[in-house]
Amino acid sequence: MTYQYAVYTGSSKFLEVCDWLIANAVMFEPHLNRTRFWLRDGPLLTEFLLKYSMHCSIVEDKHDLFGL
Repeated sequence: MTYQYAVYTGSSKFLEVCDWLIANAVMFEPHLNRTRFWLRDGPLLTEFLLKYSMHCSIVEDKHDLFGL
């Protein structure tokens, strides 16, 4: 299963999360207020959750107003 997350530009961990995404070749979409990205079940998701779950939000389909 794949999960969509977002890190908000105003987050104190924004740059750190973006660096982590790049280092781990995670597909992401930068936007003005947030950067969205997708993670599949597995060790990378577990690492992400342990490091950044308090700083990033999961994007659920019903809350994704743009349907992307």
